This record gives sequence, C-alpha cells and structure tokens, in this order.
Amino acid sequence: MDPLLKIRQAIDSAPPAVVTVGEWILRHPTQAATLGIEEMAAQSGASTASVNRLARAAGYAGFIALKADLLKGLRDAVDPLQKLRGEQNKGVATLASYMSVALSNLEGVGRANTEKALAEAADLLAGAGRIYVLGMGITANVAGWFVDTLSSYTGNVVNLAHSGGTERCAARLSRITKGDALVVLTLPRYSKDALTMAIYAKQRGAKVLAVTDSPAAPIMSHANKSLFAPCVHSVFSASYVAVQLICEALVAEVVRRDPESIRVATELTDAVLSRLTFSSYTPK
Repeated sequence: MDPLLKIRQAIDSAPPAVVTVGEWILRHPTQAATLGIEEMAAQSGASTASVNRLARAAGYAGFIALKADLLKGLRDAVDPLQKLRGEQNKGVATLASYMSVALSNLEGVGRANTEKALAEAADLLAGAGRIYVLGMGITANVAGWFVDTLSSYTGNVVNLAHSGGTERCAARLSRITKGDALVVLTLPRYSKDALTMAIYAKQRGAKVLAVTDSPAAPIMSHANKSLFAPCVHSVFSASYVAVQLICEALVAEVVRRDPESIRVATELTDAVLSRLTFSSYTPK
C-alpha cells in the first residue's frame, strides 16, 4: 500500500499529537521523505515521540522504516524536482525540465493507485443512475472533457460547472439523489465550493468519487472512493497532466463495462463518417 494511504488510515483513530504529524506529512510528502526525525517534529509542531508513534500506527517499525518507504515511493518525484530547481537557479527553464516533472506526475499515478481502485471507481459510475461531474479552476476543462466524452455513450452525465457560476452549479446539483454519483475533480488550490457540494451530495444519499492529488486533500473526508493524480508543477499551483490520464482511464473503463457501448460507438461512427477525411487532398 502507498505509504501516504497507510498514514491516512492510521490517523483516523490516532491521538491528536499523532494526527498532527500525519496531516503534516500528507501535506508535505516530499519534505517528509528528506527530513530527519527532529526536523520533521519541528516542522509539524510535534515531538519526536509523536513522529515515532505515527510510524508504528501506520505499520512501520519506526521512523527510519517510514522514511525509507516514503523515499522509495517519492524518489521519482523528488529527483526531477531537484534537477528543475537547479535549472531555475541558472535562470534557464527547458522543455526537458517540464517534461521531466510531467513524467514524474504520470509515473506517480501508478504508485498512488491500484487496479482495484480504478475498477471500483468505474463500477461506481457504471452503476449510477446519473453521473454529476464537478471541476472548478484548473480542473474545469478536464471536467468538460470527461462529460463530453462519456456523454457520447450515455445520456446520464451532467457537467455542473459548465456555465453560470456557483449558483447555477448548485442548482444543477439540487436534483442529485440516492443512486447517483458525483465525480469531484479537485487539485490545489482546492475549491471550498467543491467541498461544500460534495458534502451536499452525500447528505442526499449519492456516492462521491474524488479525483485529487493526495490523501491529504480536504475532499478525502467526504469521498466514498478516490483516485490520485500527482500534480507537481514548477510555475503553476498544479498540473493537470496526471488528472487527465486518470479521467481518460476512468471513462474508458466505464464505457468498457457498458454492453451497449459497441452499438453506440458504431452509431457514432456512422453519424460522423461523412465529415471525416482520409486523404491529404483538399479541394480548392
């Protein structure tokens, strides 16, 4: 299991001092993988004893074992960032440096998620009466892609934030009920409105699927299922390269589960075939 998921589970029933350490690590996993125990205690505002207690609560022999697992899981993310910082100190940013960080995010998808988690998320959506999709800020465009692609195969998808601001978004969500599902795409900087709507959906009896960057994300306290998309970026608050990958895989799995998808895809191809071109020749 991913070490961050172990920590998230451990702090659910831990004493306050241990929770403090765990929440700090979840918010600063890269630093946690590189700091000593005294530095981590100082940064988190706890004691070294609390750091060790957290490690044991998460299933490790102690801090050293926890740090080793964090380093193993985050090494691919840490190394490109260190290289990129070096480039920035030189005053030079290259395409290769951006690609390195993007690749690290994509590789992080494989470390942070299991095949079972993807399958369970797809099953949740495939069995939903209606699927509501919410993306705000950086994830709004990805949410639009999600809805546009999935709606080609099913008519039960609603893009909550496509127009009209938060008020219209809330109005569209007001019809959500038991048997429906809400997909929340949320990356730093996290939207308070997205969190509020997730809480509302659960109160109405719907299931919430979170697609976010980390087990420390605020949405995690209100999600029935979750998928993680690392989103490190050297300039912006978040990158949506990995969240796009997660959404592509998720939509593909939902479509694959639908026995009607072949018929629908055939009809879709027939409908657009006359508008496609198979030649480089362009009439003048």
